Amino acid sequence: GGHQKKMLRAPLSRQLLGRFASAAAPVATRAAFARPTFGNRFKTGPSASPTTISDELLGKLGKLSTQALVDGLWVMGWPPAQIEGARSLAKGMKCVGRAVTVRFVPARPDIATDKPGGEISPEYEAFELCGPDSVIVMASVGPWESVGGDIKFLRLMQRQVGGLVTDGSVRDTDTMIGYGIPTFS
Repeated sequence: GGHQKKMLRAPLSRQLLGRFASAAAPVATRAAFARPTFGNRFKTGPSASPTTISDELLGKLGKLSTQALVDGLWVMGWPPAQIEGARSLAKGMKCVGRAVTVRFVPARPDIATDKPGGEISPEYEAFELCGPDSVIVMASVGPWESVGGDIKFLRLMQRQVGGLVTDGSVRDTDTMIGYGIPTFS
């Protein structure tokens, strides 16, 4: 009974873990993923991972569907980390890249004068870190708050950013689609 269920589950989990672990072969072996202890489950995920993702691995990840990627990360012990409800601005948009993150905070008049303006503002500094293998991920202060539009995101087009993902909204969507930046909002 119960012993047989465990026997049936183990080969399937080892097969899945081995498949996803093979994409990260330089990081850990299949054996490391196949035998996580319950108390150390997350050590097979973020804490066991490198600080950078190789171009080879990035290419492999780009071939996966979103669902396969999310399921694989879950199996490997990564906690959920996605933006709920984000939709592409146009059909067929897909992006893959190393994340450059920006977090917006609610406007505060008492510190507004301290915020650098224009090209030296924090989001523009983040834009300069982006390139073709980067996806800028912008955490808004709410789903209806815009993180930018055509003027701000012109710089992302110039830098040939790999994509933009936000839990907020974006303005000037027709222009954004024309820029060719895969955008999910």
